[in-house]
Amino acid sequence: MWSLTGQEDEGEYRISKNRLEALFDGIFAFAMTLLVTGLVIQPPSYSEAAAELPSLVAAMHPEFFSFLIAFFVLASFWLVHHRQFSFVRTIDPALVQITLFILAFTVLMPFTTNVSGDYSEVQVAVDLFHANMFILGLLFFIHWKHLVNNPGLTSVEISKQDAVNGMRRAMVVPFVSFLGIACSFASPSWSMAIYLLIPPLFFINRRYFTA
Repeated sequence: MWSLTGQEDEGEYRISKNRLEALFDGIFAFAMTLLVTGLVIQPPSYSEAAAELPSLVAAMHPEFFSFLIAFFVLASFWLVHHRQFSFVRTIDPALVQITLFILAFTVLMPFTTNVSGDYSEVQVAVDLFHANMFILGLLFFIHWKHLVNNPGLTSVEISKQDAVNGMRRAMVVPFVSFLGIACSFASPSWSMAIYLLIPPLFFINRRYFTA
């Protein structure tokens, strides 16, 4: 029998790199598409649509903001995974397990995004989103650290500088989401804006800390 690690109980079978990448890409594409289901408007009657629709759409700005943040952060996670997986030559059971945990919290993103958008002034609602982001970011850090610590999995040896650069990149989202949780005590809705720090932090890391 096969376990969730991708390893046979009495054999050497392991999941191939291509199958794991295909699963990752498919679930990420589905989760990113599913984010839009949170953008639901209460439909006015046809006769009142011209007068009421603009204000109804404008009132949805927290939902649109949460959607855009979640979409582009997931897109950045997908790019990070592509970068990290470019080093991978073979898959071990631990890498499968880490990837499955990443995908579990990725599938959770549409739910936490919808809750934070619908209840943008409720601290526990936005903190669900921040916690989801924090755990995802931390899992990507663990993913990279596992590759660095297991050179037998990679097609080329990861240099010390590449390892450090990758760890800095991987810690950006956990750091920002932790700030988001801290800011939510002052203003839950404004704490979502903390994710706007991600692009400049990536730029600073690339510009000033990458050799």
